[in-house]
Amino acid sequence: MAASIVPAAALAHEAVTTHGGAAVEVDAIVTGYANGADGGAVGTMTASGTSTHWGTVAADWRLFPIGTRLLIEGFEDVTFTVEDTGSGVRGLIFDIWFDDLAGAQAFGTQHRKVTILP
Repeated sequence: MAASIVPAAALAHEAVTTHGGAAVEVDAIVTGYANGADGGAVGTMTASGTSTHWGTVAADWRLFPIGTRLLIEGFEDVTFTVEDTGSGVRGLIFDIWFDDLAGAQAFGTQHRKVTILP
């Protein structure tokens, strides 16, 4: 099933997990974070109460509620799950958890296609 493309403006004020029961593809900003990456304020526990692990992603819960499953371009073997949030993730910004700070910093900030799974 092909993902439908939804304009960013359509996502501005309501949660989007699927669009008519199909996957939704968006152009997004994707960043990386790691435990302790900002002087120790980022711990091993996510805002939803789970432990950080590969596949954890932080997102804007107003648009992407806890448990939303995502595919992120370039990580074809991983289904990410929204389990975290933060002050820097608003709108179409996703923050991937990395197991080390060097990996998160090397990833930096990138524009990627993100598919929200039904």
